[in-house]
Parts: sequence; structure tokens; C-alpha cells
Amino acid sequence: MFQNINSISKGGTTPIVPLLPLGALVLLFAIASPAAADPYLGGINLTTANGTYGTVTGDLWFDAYPGFDSAYDPSITWGSTLPCDPDDIAWARLYVDAYIGHMENNYPLKVTTKFDGDGDGVNYVTLGSEIMNTNYVFPYNNGVWDGQGPIWINDHCNRVTSDFLIWYDVSDYITSSDVLTLVNVSKPDDTQPLDGRVKAIILVVAYNNQACESCNVTHYWVNQGHDTDSYKTDDEGYPYTGNTTFDTSAVYTPGEANLTVLPLSSFNGNYTFNSDDQLTWANPHQGSYFQWQNWDVTSLISGGSNSYMTYGRNEEDDRPLYSGYFKIPLALLTVEDESYIYDFSNNTLGRAGICMFAYKYQTDSNPPSTSDDPNVPFNTADYNLIKYDDGQFRDNSADIDYYAAHRFEFNVSCCSNASAFDAINVTWNGKGLNNAGNGVTLYIWNYSANDGAGAYEELDSCNDATEQTLTGEKTSSLDDYISDDTKLITILAKQNSKTDFESTSEIYTDYVKLVLRPVNI
Repeated sequence: MFQNINSISKGGTTPIVPLLPLGALVLLFAIASPAAADPYLGGINLTTANGTYGTVTGDLWFDAYPGFDSAYDPSITWGSTLPCDPDDIAWARLYVDAYIGHMENNYPLKVTTKFDGDGDGVNYVTLGSEIMNTNYVFPYNNGVWDGQGPIWINDHCNRVTSDFLIWYDVSDYITSSDVLTLVNVSKPDDTQPLDGRVKAIILVVAYNNQACESCNVTHYWVNQGHDTDSYKTDDEGYPYTGNTTFDTSAVYTPGEANLTVLPLSSFNGNYTFNSDDQLTWANPHQGSYFQWQNWDVTSLISGGSNSYMTYGRNEEDDRPLYSGYFKIPLALLTVEDESYIYDFSNNTLGRAGICMFAYKYQTDSNPPSTSDDPNVPFNTADYNLIKYDDGQFRDNSADIDYYAAHRFEFNVSCCSNASAFDAINVTWNGKGLNNAGNGVTLYIWNYSANDGAGAYEELDSCNDATEQTLTGEKTSSLDDYISDDTKLITILAKQNSKTDFESTSEIYTDYVKLVLRPVNI
């Protein structure tokens, strides 16, 4: 048994998006353009939609069993120790790759994966028993473009040439920092398969650091696919270089950035990142047909723009023919954000109900004359609805002669380093309904206005009945917007019209976020 713990060093949101449901993945894969993958062998391009994107106050980590022992082993037990407590996990996915034995022939395999989230070796949960029972036909088939290419067994496993790739989301099963994975490979009729060796087992985990001492948020991308490249593509006159994009425009102030690739091949490939220059690499054989490689790409990240990576086989003439194949299912990127980001997801700075608060219901003024109205606290269920910009709303209706409103307080002292910044940026997403006048107005409280009595200042507004994103920024006299004693920044979203006998004022909040931009960055 092999175990190697790897942390993708921290590097580093418009709005921070939720994780995609697994059931949506099959459609996303299916609509990928064939031109995006190897035209001869076929493949599935690496995309974030197939994997995930998010933010954490900790890091993105992986551990791997490189597999492919010399002899077939029908049952493999692999243990891993996470770098975090179970409650700190934001996202976790387990990957299993079994070798079929031939790029085209049908040698059926049954792969059963069990997972023990408390690591005691007793409480295994069966994640699935997947059966691969099909041949593989290259898209370029005997001189004609009529081959099928990638085979989808279901929405969480596929075949590309000689590999059977399977994955499961496991964050809900992890109750300990020590976990176990049990993989059994057989033929569907339980006889020994032609090969059936496991090339790799990979556990990828995004986790928070509740101490949050650095006051930094890390953006992470897991770009997933099942792409391949070979000398055959070149020989047929269709040279191929794969590519994948990371939406790093979501990073406000890029800091340390790290890129990791995890190929399923005997020899590493060639890669570029945001330039035409090839990234330097070794050929780390963690397994006969599995390896990983990472790079510090901090200097290659540009603020406000996306990032791209290219990949393909190495074409050294002195290498044997069999090593002209290259395959990659995963590329991981982390970028540390040097801005201070707060929302209610628990994956950024602060924690809902501890140093960030939300209040609901209504106000009778337009806008209120005090900073504590409305004052009915959100409960846990309410906070869960405003974690992400995901179409889930916390809504309220107002009584007659009142405006529906939601108020938000961000205690910036919960991050002790968040002291020197040159902008306060606010984002609110939702909608406001009222037959007398739709829309919402977004405000920030100025504690120094009216000779210290305070007053709301408008940041943005809309008159639409549909969901809208309102934003606003303050870049001067920033101390005026932070209370001297409690260190609170107060934001109000208010529906534009009062409830009367003919119409009702309603407000719907989907997501809200505060960003403090550091000085001189």
C-alpha cells in the first residue's frame, strides 16, 4: 500500500458560485465539442464544469495511490490522512481508474468502490459498483470519421481507450481525518479479468482553516476530463494539443498561485500556462502509469483575466514508440486572493452568526434613519439560503405601510489583518417585487454623516422584477463606513415600494458579499 499526502500550496469573486450537482455533469460532458479533445483517439476535454470551482480559507489538497502493481490484485485497501477536521471540508471527490487491458477490445470489468469515512475499517459505505462492458472505437476509424470515441457508462464513469475512470463525491461521508478506500475489480461474472489492475486512486479535498490567521481566501479549480494524445494522431496528420481554461478573472487581487497536473501515463507530457513557454518538468514515476507534477505559477497570473493551460505528449525522438501515449484526467489550480472577502458561505472570512449577521423583515422609512432596522435575526436555515449565488432565496413580505428589507453586518475585526485597505466593495444579488413598483435599492451606512448621527448612502438600485446583481464601492473616507466601537460595516437591501391594500412589498436575497481591497496592491 502506498500513501503520499500532497498539499497544493495556497495561492488564491463575482459572486462565488456553488458546487455543481453531480447529476448535471453528464449533460455538461455530453455537450463538449469533439474538437476540444484528441481527434484520433477521442477524449473528454478538461473543464471546470466537469469538476468544480470554489473558495476556501484553507487549501486544495490531494492524496493518491499510484497503483498498477505488477500483478493483478482484485482488492485494494488504501488509507489517507486529511490535513483538516471533517467539519472544515468544503468539497471532496474520490477518483478510481482501472486498466481495461486494451485500447479497443471489450474486456468487461466490474469495479466496486467502498469508502470508510471514519477510518476504523468497519463502517464502509458502498459508493457504487460500475460495470464496463463495451469496446472502444477511435473517432478516426480506418480512414473514416465514424468512430464513437468516449463511452459514457453513466454520469460518473466513462471509458477512454484503455482506462475506466470513476468518481464519487464523498464530503458527506467523511467524519474523521483518517479515511479508508476499498476498491474491488472483477469481471461481471466474478471471474478474473484480463487485466483489471488499478492505475490510481485519488482523493481531492478543498478545506477551510477556521483559525484563518492569514486572512486570505484561496480560489480553487478542479478541471476534470479524460483527455489523451498519441503519436498516432500525428501520424494521421491531425496533430493535437489539449487546452483547459481557469476563470481566474474571479480573483480580485491575485497572490500565490500553484498549478498541479495528474496524468495517467508512463511518461509526462508537455505543458504551458498563460504563455507559449513550456513549463519545466521532471518525470516523477509515483506509479508505472500515474504521476503528478506541480509548479509555482504566481508570476504567470494576471488580475482580471482568465488563465489557460495547454498539454500534450512529449515528442522526443529517442523515446520508444509505446511512450508516445499521454493521458490526463485532472488539472488543479489554486490562487490566493490578497483582498479580504466576506460572505455567508463559511468558505470566506468570518462566520455567519458569529462575526457576520443578517436581519430580515421590514422598515417604515425610505431608507431607515437608524442602522439597526430591520432587526429580526436570520436563523441557520436563512443563512443557508444566502451562501451562494445559486437561485435559492430568503424572501420576506412587509406589512401595510412598510418596505420589505434585509440588513447585513460585517465585523471586519474578525480578521485582525484587515486593517489597511483602499476600497470597500459590496455585491448583493436578488430581486424585489411589488405591483406598485418593482426593484431594490442597495445602501451602506455612513457612521459620520449628520454630525455623527449616521445615515444610509445609496450604492446601486434597479426597477426590475427579475433577479438582479447590485454593486457599489467606496474609495475615500473609508473610516466613515466602519463603526468605531464594533468595527461593523452595515449594508441594507430595501424593496422600492411600500405594501398597501392593493400590493405587497417583497424582497428576495440570493447572495451578498463584502470585499476590502488591500492598499498598494
